[in-house]
Amino acid sequence: MPGPGKTKSKAKAKSTRPRPPAQSAPIMQREAFVDDIDQSEGWDMTVHILCDYFRLPDLTTRSGLKRVHADFESIYRRLDNAYDNYGDNERVLGGIVGIYAKMCTDSILRDKLFKAGFLSKLIPLLYNDTCRQMALRALSTVTHHGGLETRIEIAKKTPALLEILQEHNNDPKVAELCVVIMCHAIGAVIDVEEVPDPKVVKTIDFPQVLRTVVAEVKKATASYYLISHAVGLLGGGTHRCRKDYEAFEPALTFLVAALRSKDIHIRSESLGGLLRYHRDVAEDDQTHNDGRKLVACLQRGYPSQLNDVLMRYGPTRCDAYLTVYSYNDHTKAIMQNAQDHDFYKLGKVVGRLITTTEFCMAEGFFQADSDDVDTVTGMPAAMDVGLPYVFWSDALPYCTKALRDKGDLDLADIIELKYLIMKQRHPECFELAKEAIKRNPQAAYYYYAVTTATTDLSVGLRYAKKGLKAKQTTPFVRFALLHRAVDHAGTLGLNVLTSAAGYHAATKWEEGVAFLTSAREDAKTFIEGAPPDSRHMKNMLNWYIILTILLQGPDMSPELRELDDMLRKVELAEEFSRFYGYPVPDTLTRLTRQTVLSLYTVAVAEWSSIIRRFDEEIDGHDPSELSKERREDDLAAWLDDVHLHEHQSHAESCSHPRVNVNDVSLYRCSWCGNPSAVLRKCSGCSKTRYCDAGCQKSHWSTHKSLCKNG
Repeated sequence: MPGPGKTKSKAKAKSTRPRPPAQSAPIMQREAFVDDIDQSEGWDMTVHILCDYFRLPDLTTRSGLKRVHADFESIYRRLDNAYDNYGDNERVLGGIVGIYAKMCTDSILRDKLFKAGFLSKLIPLLYNDTCRQMALRALSTVTHHGGLETRIEIAKKTPALLEILQEHNNDPKVAELCVVIMCHAIGAVIDVEEVPDPKVVKTIDFPQVLRTVVAEVKKATASYYLISHAVGLLGGGTHRCRKDYEAFEPALTFLVAALRSKDIHIRSESLGGLLRYHRDVAEDDQTHNDGRKLVACLQRGYPSQLNDVLMRYGPTRCDAYLTVYSYNDHTKAIMQNAQDHDFYKLGKVVGRLITTTEFCMAEGFFQADSDDVDTVTGMPAAMDVGLPYVFWSDALPYCTKALRDKGDLDLADIIELKYLIMKQRHPECFELAKEAIKRNPQAAYYYYAVTTATTDLSVGLRYAKKGLKAKQTTPFVRFALLHRAVDHAGTLGLNVLTSAAGYHAATKWEEGVAFLTSAREDAKTFIEGAPPDSRHMKNMLNWYIILTILLQGPDMSPELRELDDMLRKVELAEEFSRFYGYPVPDTLTRLTRQTVLSLYTVAVAEWSSIIRRFDEEIDGHDPSELSKERREDDLAAWLDDVHLHEHQSHAESCSHPRVNVNDVSLYRCSWCGNPSAVLRKCSGCSKTRYCDAGCQKSHWSTHKSLCKNG
């Protein structure tokens, strides 16, 4: 792009390319502003001459854009007439397109301009040597501020961008701008929950995008902005374009390599892409147990390596033992209930079993003689033993009533909550659990019930962390709460660090790191204390391995030797699963862990120099300023100059704020450790932070001396 002291190129676009219409004969007398533009240097001078001549308001302010709103038809008509009248003057065309791009920082004006055909005026300038970077700058600005429909329309022009990249493959600025534009435009098509329009996806030619972007990243001239946006583009496309990644493994290898960057945002976007890559093919974790299978396993005995592990832990504390004996105790209690119809006695047994293990009750019914068959199902018919229920699980409401009548409210609530969980009546479960917590905040099972009943991850995490501090708990409830805390915090952390809000807000980054740090700590606690045959052990190990690689980044060895012990535990956990008769499910975390580990060493060898160079630029990058090159690029500075509260400037959108690890603790509750950005400060010392008054009250006995002395 010509700037101060630079020579303009007069090369014309090829005849086969789209180009602005050039007039065949003068429609009007040549106006003075054209001579001023021809004699000026730099695109910023061009746009200022045009703004002055057409008496445009200040387009960098809210009030200026409001004035454009009020007089849009007149302003657009004057600019459009000049565009048509001076179709052979590259500087005039480029300047007008720059003004249109500036207007696109306002969503309403952007929609009006696109409806009027702004994109058709901009694309031909890509093929003009004088206007190319001007047009790319304009497209970059529009994609940063554009809405969904605008970005989709620009995404349809991806073939033109790929063509420009190929023809100017030695121009690092063209490469940077094209990758930035494609990142935001293509992301609007494929990085969405809804199924994208297959016609648009076909137009984009994503396989060629993958090959082109990876090739650009490998170049020694690849800039910080290009690489960071390449991670966003490649990480965002894995879900919708899985087959393309399978056919071009270097794209996945690059995402794995980016896990070694110093920039945790880059690492998070990479991991997010790897997780999304497996989302549609991942299987659910094991959700049930078969008591008969477990009994058969215990009877035939464990293999020696598994038996040694169980003996060290304590066999009667392990999941299989607790499940089988709970089934036995429950069956005995049900048979006793058939004789005495004493629901209070049955409730005392069931209430104890519910907090002992997850699969604590055998389902069944009292069967008649084998010759008596149900005519509908063909199964043995149920026998009437004078009880108000048929299936054993339906005895729970009667147990609840009996316990409440006797004043045993805790067991009554526990049994009712279990029944609501079994029947998937989640809204009722959620409300009952909250009321039970108000009555007895020390009963950990109530918090577990909330985490089961809510789909709001932040709510589930908060109750899981509070439940871990409750005094009335059992090993099963404690490890179940740890499992929920890891799943919720890990997912929330990745969501924060890969969201648009987390992209440019340092506080969001620190909140996201707080989530992930909390998840890793809880996963470690689970792994060190839970039964080795726990069905959640595999998931916790996968989370721990993934989060360790993510949080430690470049500190990990290329061979990941630090994870050898955890990988041995993964093998044991999966062997337990197979021994119990359950194939190891290919869960999201398992598939992601396998992909990362299988590609990690190769990725380090192939991409280490690129990642190192990227990190070196991070070290010299000041996110509060534009780079020296962008400050010298007068047009970029003008396009970036936006003083609107509801909009972000390009510089803010593309910066990567640093995380101050020392500040991460500020996003954790001082009592329960729940990570959150909406904690309340202690009014006394303003240092400790709490989820709510309940956490502050629970912590007061520990904190009061520090608070008063502080």
